[in-house]
Amino acid sequence: MRRSRLAAVAVAVAAAGCGGDDSSSSSQPAAQSTVGMKNIKFQPEAIRVKVGQEITWTNDESVPHDVAATSGAEFKSETFGKGATFKFTPTKAGTIEYECTLHPGMDGRVEVVE
Repeated sequence: MRRSRLAAVAVAVAAAGCGGDDSSSSSQPAAQSTVGMKNIKFQPEAIRVKVGQEITWTNDESVPHDVAATSGAEFKSETFGKGATFKFTPTKAGTIEYECTLHPGMDGRVEVVE
């Protein structure tokens, strides 16, 4: 009887440690709404956000940049320097391609999901 009671306690302890909220694991990438600008690149170059989630681009270097949509949305920032930001909130699902018009090849993408 003592052995079966120990086994029951062990099972209960193991089960208690296995349950609960497992929100840290997901089959989808986490939504990210911030993009840095460094080494003449958008970092990261691609992000995923939800409709209505504000996106913020921050210039992390001393070179001036801008952000301009090339497809999927309509926006264009002014040129801005180190530490400054530009913000945009997508209103529909889809893919937004964008660029820095001052630096050819400095491109990025936003996947907007419901």
